[in-house]
Amino acid sequence: MNQDRRFVFDAGTLALDLLNTWRLDGDLVQDLLGSPEDGLAWLTAAGLPVEAWFPAFSSSPPNRRILLDEALWLRQDIFVITQSLVAGKLPPPQTVHALNRILIESGRSFRLHSVVITSEEKRNERIQDQLVLSSDEHPSSELGVLQPIALSAALLATEANPLRIRQCASEDCIYWFLDTSKSGRRRWCSMARCGNRAKVAKHYRQRSTPL
Repeated sequence: MNQDRRFVFDAGTLALDLLNTWRLDGDLVQDLLGSPEDGLAWLTAAGLPVEAWFPAFSSSPPNRRILLDEALWLRQDIFVITQSLVAGKLPPPQTVHALNRILIESGRSFRLHSVVITSEEKRNERIQDQLVLSSDEHPSSELGVLQPIALSAALLATEANPLRIRQCASEDCIYWFLDTSKSGRRRWCSMARCGNRAKVAKHYRQRSTPL
């Protein structure tokens, strides 16, 4: 459970939750992961017991810095994947490779790869490329701390409906979310934040408009 009020976890998927560690502060984009301590705090808030898995992070500032750098690179990869999916494209091969680098770092590893979909009527007619997800066993490492996030990104790329990957409709918000609602009409990252503010602003405008 998230006890750190700096972070939000309502995007519908852990990958987009990490993406939402960027937020608008006025006209500026604020990075909530500005230090190794911020990185550990976010991972802990996300329910990943980093310190319990690898106590070395407590006593090794270099290890914490490396973990933060890896998390920031993963966040950028998730951004590229999200942008690609929304545009109806496959993520660049280098981004898929970067994601695979983390996916293999666990007792059970996962890997993204592309397959060619062909026409049922014409077996030799190429239709499109598609990403699929496979799993395998592999020795784990400290980089495996980030694997649940990378796996979330891989599932986003292979299973989510791209039309339901959206950015908040508020002009003052850059949060992303996966719309899992039945209607598929979700517009706000959260009704408790941007949704209610938009309703209040609309009500104020209506009250202020002269008859």
